[in-house]
Amino acid sequence: MDPENAFNSDTLFPDVQPWDAVYDSMWVSHGEFWLVAGDGPGVDTTTAIPRGDTVQGNGDAVGVPTTGSTDRIAAVLSVWDSPAPDRLGTLLGTSRISSPTRELALINVEGREPGPVLVLPDEGEYEVKVWRCAVQTADDLEGYDIRVWLCPTPE
Repeated sequence: MDPENAFNSDTLFPDVQPWDAVYDSMWVSHGEFWLVAGDGPGVDTTTAIPRGDTVQGNGDAVGVPTTGSTDRIAAVLSVWDSPAPDRLGTLLGTSRISSPTRELALINVEGREPGPVLVLPDEGEYEVKVWRCAVQTADDLEGYDIRVWLCPTPE
């Protein structure tokens, strides 16, 4: 299945559009995958293991829990000009990630199946919010909506 077709864009971004978005589907094992700074390889994910059904971050990676131990998932990763709007689904939590290279990627446990790279408008520290999307039919992939935006700088 085309990962972009796993999400209905009318319900994904009904009122406002992100600055940019990338879509992916990938196999996950051990019930988790990661959003990482850079293009993936070499990032420490061992201190960003999700806790139960909640995301866990370490500044360079954010661990995202899945409901199945081994499964194929669909994900949309989007960057916003301002705090991203909330969406329907199960909020898995918030975290922060720093991206000095202006890139974020999705990787699985083995790191063998790197996902797409989202190029950010600016380098710096980003807020991250993750939702698990409701599955409509038994044939649907479990979906994840990951939204990021630049943290406000203190004045």
